[in-house]
Amino acid sequence: MSIWKKIATGMTVASLASTMAACSLGGLLPAKDSGTGTTSVEITFANWISAEDATKEVYSELIADFEQKHPNIKVKPFGVPFNRFKNEVLANSTGGNPPDVIIANQNFSAAFVGSKMAEPLEGLLGPDIINDIVDRSKAGVTYAGKVMAMPLSPHPYALFWNKTLFKKAGLDPEKPPKTWDEMIAMAKQIAALGKDDKGNSIYGIGESSATDLFTGNMLLRTALSYGANFVDDKGNVVYDQGTGLKDSLAYMKDMINNRVSPKGADAKDLRGMFANGTLGMVVDDEFGRTVFRTTSGKGASFDREWGVTLMPIGKTGRSETVFTEHQLIISHESKHKEAAAGFVKYLVSKDAMLIYHQTNGMMSARKSIATLPEMNEDDYAKVFNEQMKTASLLPAANPKFENAMKESADMIVLITDGGKSPEETIATVMPKIKEMYK
Repeated sequence: MSIWKKIATGMTVASLASTMAACSLGGLLPAKDSGTGTTSVEITFANWISAEDATKEVYSELIADFEQKHPNIKVKPFGVPFNRFKNEVLANSTGGNPPDVIIANQNFSAAFVGSKMAEPLEGLLGPDIINDIVDRSKAGVTYAGKVMAMPLSPHPYALFWNKTLFKKAGLDPEKPPKTWDEMIAMAKQIAALGKDDKGNSIYGIGESSATDLFTGNMLLRTALSYGANFVDDKGNVVYDQGTGLKDSLAYMKDMINNRVSPKGADAKDLRGMFANGTLGMVVDDEFGRTVFRTTSGKGASFDREWGVTLMPIGKTGRSETVFTEHQLIISHESKHKEAAAGFVKYLVSKDAMLIYHQTNGMMSARKSIATLPEMNEDDYAKVFNEQMKTASLLPAANPKFENAMKESADMIVLITDGGKSPEETIATVMPKIKEMYK
């Protein structure tokens, strides 16, 4: 029996037993027309969203709405913590216990597709949905000419700033930085405040520096502002060509070693610091608002204390950033592909997107939905839709990309704790990354 049943978030022993019994019969119960038939089926949905405080309630609402609209399909969500998600899904799927629907982020999808876990989606979802995918998102889910995942939502990273700390540091709380140099200068001015009245250190900006995948992605985001690219048009690694990566590492060394940015912090740490008022600026996606409201304990009233703006203009002369993406995969081994397709169609529908957007600010990867007035109703939504115009897709089509990003995160440790220069760091790590891509 699949360990999805053992790690399901919030499930009781009784409900677990019920689920296991249903799964044992699942292969005998045919799905019909994505919910239009009369036979009852159960599909499993592997995700990390239902395991996170900021999003689990909205996913419960979405699943309930889907089941009401499709009374012959039941959805069993199994929440797995994000840092274990890819390995758990791979292990269960290759071990004969695949979920019917998998939520993935861009870093994971290539591994799932490469492991033959994904079903091509053109026939299951139909041309009306496939042709409605935003072009850059569609390119990221197309493998050998086939759409292997359905983009759920793009997540461009923009700059949040704390208005209270700006004011305390003598900065205009209504004027965030427009250029990269302004951002650095403001961050140092805020860090000079030292500590708050509770003795907590105040930092000017939060750059991820934990040795994890997210740090690698954020280093790439910084490198784009300095003019670097990770791969060329043919997929060859060019990260160390030019001065972009070197300049990015020099920036990280300056920020961390001079205590402008905290050392060793991961995404969760940075979000917590921004929410408790000890971080002047942080780069985050559109989930930030919900996370900050929840973590601060102040709810929507916390919105008065911060703002969000486009990433400052760097060496390239434009606002550079990356966007990650939540994507939906239907398992190649699913016994209920039509029912699974019905659930995927619902999750990317206008009704579901509006629910998710209203609660979490989520954007849509469908052209017809992204442009709706309801998806652009306030300045917050407009900033992220504007940021998408210059956001670069993470080049994650190679299954080795995730490992490469983890290796590149080690460069920050080498320049901060190891005392290496940017040139020495690049010479140490880049050969490993290039060897992966061979």
